[in-house]
Amino acid sequence: MDEVKQETIEAIKKPGIGGKIANKLKEYKRVLSVSKKPDKEELVQSMKISGSGILFLGVIGFVIFLLYFLIQMIATGQLGV
Repeated sequence: MDEVKQETIEAIKKPGIGGKIANKLKEYKRVLSVSKKPDKEELVQSMKISGSGILFLGVIGFVIFLLYFLIQMIATGQLGV
């Protein structure tokens, strides 16, 4: 942990655009070192959650479209209600 603090202090001391780029690269390196490849279970669960969210948003959009179409048909008298 002290090493991370020391790197942060050194990065803050670097002026200019080169220092900012170096800071970003160190942040990316730190994130990549902590992250790991998901196993099959995690990947399948993530795909299920993402797929169900996309499906849910699609259904909501379709229902809104149908309501709009129905209201438009009623307003123009084409539905015969």
